[in-house]
Amino acid sequence: MGKSLVVSFLILCMPFGLSLASDSRLSLGDYRTANKLFASGQHRDALSLYQRLLVAPPEGVPVSELQTRIGDSWFSLGNFKNALEAYRKALSEQSETDQPATQYWIGFCCFLLGRDGEARAEFLKIPEQFPWSGRWVSTAYYWAGRVSERMGKPDEAAAYYRKAGGNGKTTQGKFALKKAEAARKP
Repeated sequence: MGKSLVVSFLILCMPFGLSLASDSRLSLGDYRTANKLFASGQHRDALSLYQRLLVAPPEGVPVSELQTRIGDSWFSLGNFKNALEAYRKALSEQSETDQPATQYWIGFCCFLLGRDGEARAEFLKIPEQFPWSGRWVSTAYYWAGRVSERMGKPDEAAAYYRKAGGNGKTTQGKFALKKAEAARKP
């Protein structure tokens, strides 16, 4: 008789318990609030809200988007190690069209952390895996050149800068080609 009384009590309480759980779920409005906080420079507050949203993402907000926003927040706060971790998590769940940009930020975090060999490898994943990604390819080659230059490899740097420069018709292309020439000079 005692067991059936407990079961009856649980059945009666279950709807109340479920309504409490659903009331604590964050909404799409909370996601928009986090984005507004980030845009207004309140990165720590935005980060906190993005992390809470990650526990139970609102419908229509992919986990990869939250991870990217967490990475952006950490990056803005100057914590490149945590940003790198978040970007790597985002990359594994993103659509292919979003991956080149995230791959760039992974490389850039490594660069800022002084992990030059890793940074170069991460940047070079962009032209290898996403050759169709346009500006991300030339940007990746440019930063691979910067890393190579910092590593004391001027010929390698010049080669990457030339790849970044392409036909040299754009402002960025002209700049990269000038960097290629400057990198080769002692």
